[in-house]
Amino acid sequence: MKDFEIYTGILKYKNIDFTFVFDKKELKLIPPKDKKKEVECWFWKESGPGCYTLGDPIYIKEALLGISNETNRKIVFVPSGSEVEKINATLIVDVEYYIINKFDRESMNRISIKGPEITHIFPTNIALNKFNWEENGKLGISTKPFIETTTEKEFFKINDKDLSIYFGISLSSTYKTGEAPLTLNSTMFIDFEATDDYEFVVNIIEIAKRFIQYLCYRRNISFSSIEIASPTSKGLHEVFAKMYKVEEKSIIENYPIDKERFIKYDYVKGNIGKIINDIGLKNIYLEHIPDTFESGRRINAGKYVMITAGFEWEFNRNYPKGIKKSDSTKKAEENVTKIIEDLIEKNSGKSKQILKFLKKLIKSDSLESKIITYGNDYSEISDIFGSHLYNINNETLNYKDMGKRLSDQRNHFAHGDIDKEFIGLSLLDLVYLEYVIYIMQLKFYGVDNNNIKKAINDLFGCNIAL
Repeated sequence: MKDFEIYTGILKYKNIDFTFVFDKKELKLIPPKDKKKEVECWFWKESGPGCYTLGDPIYIKEALLGISNETNRKIVFVPSGSEVEKINATLIVDVEYYIINKFDRESMNRISIKGPEITHIFPTNIALNKFNWEENGKLGISTKPFIETTTEKEFFKINDKDLSIYFGISLSSTYKTGEAPLTLNSTMFIDFEATDDYEFVVNIIEIAKRFIQYLCYRRNISFSSIEIASPTSKGLHEVFAKMYKVEEKSIIENYPIDKERFIKYDYVKGNIGKIINDIGLKNIYLEHIPDTFESGRRINAGKYVMITAGFEWEFNRNYPKGIKKSDSTKKAEENVTKIIEDLIEKNSGKSKQILKFLKKLIKSDSLESKIITYGNDYSEISDIFGSHLYNINNETLNYKDMGKRLSDQRNHFAHGDIDKEFIGLSLLDLVYLEYVIYIMQLKFYGVDNNNIKKAINDLFGCNIAL
């Protein structure tokens, strides 16, 4: 299907047939002459009889469906949700995604996504059966059938709707000059119950993107192709549209792909459904993921706080009841709690608020104690990476010392104590904490110890012979 630089056509919104112009960045909606006054009135509100002031901001959240002059087919625009601007009566709408139909279909039930990261996470070489070299230079290539290179489906939910995710490898061929005659592409498929809800489909795409970002530990991943399929009468799928994201220019980095700095499919297979389900529910901590691989190699105060917060978030998920404490510690906490409760009853105002806050802290676990507990419980997986990291920096891994340094430095940042001397070794602790967060997450989802080690080794380029 031919791609055009500009799309034009007719689009109905609020029962008005707008003429649209879309340059793949912003959507302009031009009302007919007899509707211009009505559209301009959307932006005003009556403050008194015959008096008007600027009205509330206007937002368009629903998908906009039009017919393109260039393709004579349906084109769908999914707004970004930002405020609609206007020039005279022409509306200016920021678009997040747009969908161009090859055929018009009423519903959709599959998304197939390709991209450079996906091709490496699920490598195409598994589709190759064998090479046959002959003496005269003739080469015979045999590939496995599609069914043998398609993974088992794993299931998850979005908005209480059932979905499945799986991977496969497709083969394409061409006789065009200058193009590779044979091309293998890895594809991530997501199937769901047939729907005409484009906002739901966008939500699926965003969750899928966060999943690949998680596997790569950077946000600047890219999807080179997003295709939408509809159900057929024979229970198959027919690709009828391509989906595109309107994006700002992002930094493309080949280094982390070339060096395989990502978690491969084989390491997490069987657990992908659980991971992507929690990504959709926002139960897994992803806020510390850097924008780019290069920015992930730099540390500032904000990143320091985000990574330590990520450790505590994941620790609390793995230890919902907190750290196991001795009977003497429990008894001491109960005694102090009773003392604080008596003081709360005897005080009021600000003093009472402070005492209530102190009560919450009595049974809370410190960052230092959490790191010590982690070291005791995860040493079989973690120590090989920690010991290596500290050894190459002429230091020794010690979870108690690490916990104290991280806790002290985090508190300096959080409380604005810029006059305090920076604890230099805490930078090394923070690098290790990035490994630790992934170890806890992968263990939480049931990934076995050996595959967790492989995942950490690849993702952080540890180069350890496991």
